[in-house]
Amino acid sequence: MIELQRKEECCGCTACASACPVNCIEMQEDQEGFKYPQINKDQCINCHKCETVCPVINRPVQGEKPTAFLARTKDTELLQKCTSGGVFTEIAREMVEHGGIAYGVVYGEKFKVQHERIEDLADIEKLPGSKYVQSDVGKIFSQVKKDVEDGKRVVFCGTPCQVAGLKNFLGKKRDNLLLIDLVCHGVPSPKLWKSYVELIEEKHGELAYANFRSKRLGYHVSVMEERFASGKSQIGSARTNLMSKCFFQNAADRPICYDCPFKTISRCSDLTIFDGWHATEYVDGLKDDDKGYTIILTQSEKGKRFVENAKDLILYEIDTDRAISLDGKMAVASVLRPASRAEFYELLEQRGIEDTVQALFPISKKDYMIEKSKLILDKAGILQKVKRMRG
Repeated sequence: MIELQRKEECCGCTACASACPVNCIEMQEDQEGFKYPQINKDQCINCHKCETVCPVINRPVQGEKPTAFLARTKDTELLQKCTSGGVFTEIAREMVEHGGIAYGVVYGEKFKVQHERIEDLADIEKLPGSKYVQSDVGKIFSQVKKDVEDGKRVVFCGTPCQVAGLKNFLGKKRDNLLLIDLVCHGVPSPKLWKSYVELIEEKHGELAYANFRSKRLGYHVSVMEERFASGKSQIGSARTNLMSKCFFQNAADRPICYDCPFKTISRCSDLTIFDGWHATEYVDGLKDDDKGYTIILTQSEKGKRFVENAKDLILYEIDTDRAISLDGKMAVASVLRPASRAEFYELLEQRGIEDTVQALFPISKKDYMIEKSKLILDKAGILQKVKRMRG
């Protein structure tokens, strides 16, 4: 059976709990809000399946060096809703349009970040936008297995550890399953996100919409945006937004994220996706319209064929090494563990997110002034002119 000696040994993917034939493993939250496997030793039959599927113990086999593409959806309305180029949402839509199933991360009840099974085109609207929180996978792995064994075409998108865990859990190769992993910065806990939602609802009323990377000020000045049932809305970058501040200070990540074993260029997925910030440096004559692009690394022939045949994707083949050098550093590098990580969640438990941020990463009056000036410049139409000059 799996017996964790250190929390750095678990990514929380749920493969072990999904594989247990007697259901003696339960994923339980610790004080920081991250889930770890808890084993009922009285029920355990020592079959060792949990160890066999664990992606930390059994690292997945990687493919050859991937081919890279710069991509975006042709759908301008969808593009505006998505974090970068809208690639996963477009792939999910195409899969569902042709009778398949898409698994991706959505906001559930009370804005819980969770994986969800989607087979209705109307539900594709739930997918756009990054959610910088570790998603609750629940029983999704078993649902994916049933769908692929029933012969359905399926696409699953998640963090590298979730994809590796799912692939180990499934075992044999599945031709009707497309696996997509994100280049991951690191994942804060659902507890932090819940604390943040409770705080802003206390101040502004019921939350109706949240976007961790809104393009309201453009792709290159992405901001956290919230809208409330009252009609009020607010935006803020990592300079002043509490949730963004915690994420980009790296103090809230799961322990394994500081030495992630899945940081490689070649991966066990079919496709790897990440932001294409330097789009104009890959393609001659391409103009930066500040709407965002995605870089795709095709990790398998199946993945490459799918994106090349996707009717609503704009594709440019680009140099893989250059893509990693300019935009994919987080594909191969873990976030650094800051000194503040040791006390972050203790402070969060005692004092809440607002006081924790002010204690560890103080927001100054100058920060608020700079943030306010962006809104003023944007309203006057000057912000876009400044960005064009810099580009």
